[in-house]
Amino acid sequence: MFGQPLDPEVLATAVAVAEAAEVFLVVGSSLQVQPAASLAGRAAAAGARLVVVNAEPTPYDHLAAEVVREPISEALPPLLARLARP
Repeated sequence: MFGQPLDPEVLATAVAVAEAAEVFLVVGSSLQVQPAASLAGRAAAAGARLVVVNAEPTPYDHLAAEVVREPISEALPPLLARLARP
């Protein structure tokens, strides 16, 4: 919920997973609410391929390898199929 503190252990785990990711997919988020929004930047800084699927620009678009502005229901099936290829 917005405004509620995150459990520090859960946040630390999320940061570790983001920093270890090969691909970090953000779907339908303005990436405005911290600290969760910072996970996209942490993943990109650690070398993950950041993909943002959102109708509006986000503060992390400049870090993204790909930005998709299509409706989520149209964008996700082909995007996930591409990402699943070896």
